[in-house]
Amino acid sequence: MKRFEFPLEKIQSLREFKKKQAEIELGKAVQEETKIQDTLNMIAQSRVQTMQAADQMKDINSLYNAQLYFQLLDARKEEMIEELTRAQLVTEEKRGEMEKAMRDCKVLENYKAVKKAEWKKQMLLEEENAIDEIVTSKYNRQDS
Repeated sequence: MKRFEFPLEKIQSLREFKKKQAEIELGKAVQEETKIQDTLNMIAQSRVQTMQAADQMKDINSLYNAQLYFQLLDARKEEMIEELTRAQLVTEEKRGEMEKAMRDCKVLENYKAVKKAEWKKQMLLEEENAIDEIVTSKYNRQDS
């Protein structure tokens, strides 16, 4: 029995490669988003800690410095929120690319499965015909 050969094997390999690349890119985008979220969490923690420390302060200069630090944290938080929004857009774009790559691969996988089933059916039919031929030739020789 001859081996099944899928004529679009190279295309399927290319699509699998593109899918893996899309997975890597999506992973990087999610990682960047997580990094920004971690920075936002650190800013929030710093704000809480400074607020707790400011409650204990009695010196006007210390309170003024704490107020300046709050302003710095707020400005940094706004920057991070903007970066997070941009990162989320990139992540959604990469997720869309990933979904497209997965669909493209799935289409070829399904096509390959159909072609393989057709090939198996054809091989079984050819095998049956060969067996019928052998049986028929033996039967014809016995009659002669």
